[in-house]
Amino acid sequence: MAETETLSPVLTDEIEQATRRLLEKACERDLTLATAESCTGGVLASLLTDVQGSAHAFDRGFVTYTDVSKAEMLGIPLDLIKREGAVSKAVAIAMAEGALERSKANIALSVTGFADQGEEPGLVHFGCARAGRTTAHREEHFGPVGRGATRVESLRVAIEMMTEML
Repeated sequence: MAETETLSPVLTDEIEQATRRLLEKACERDLTLATAESCTGGVLASLLTDVQGSAHAFDRGFVTYTDVSKAEMLGIPLDLIKREGAVSKAVAIAMAEGALERSKANIALSVTGFADQGEEPGLVHFGCARAGRTTAHREEHFGPVGRGATRVESLRVAIEMMTEML
């Protein structure tokens, strides 16, 4: 497979290699991926589509930056978001499960967090769903490292979680 192109200038070799391995394994197993992103704004979907020769491993991405978009696109009840907060374990899990239900993918990864502002800058919740398995959750505290660094670290965690779910 060719190297990633669009995001290469800001990614570590580790993330690029992990992404290629994830996509190769997904292709070998005839599995497809979907994403539900908030604080990363679609960067994960972009990364997963930057590797030539692996387009069939990615089904779709949902960029759900607002509470309303999470409800409309992923079917998350607004009362859950209001009660738990958009940046929470419950919402990350619901986002991943909603993306899995609303796509043709076998594995769906969600990411929601505070990239550089909010209650705790650098707090990010991840969910990873696959039919027939318990949805995985991970909470990371990247600290006030800034929007770009939080997004890059989020990519690393997301790729790890999807690879584990294969």
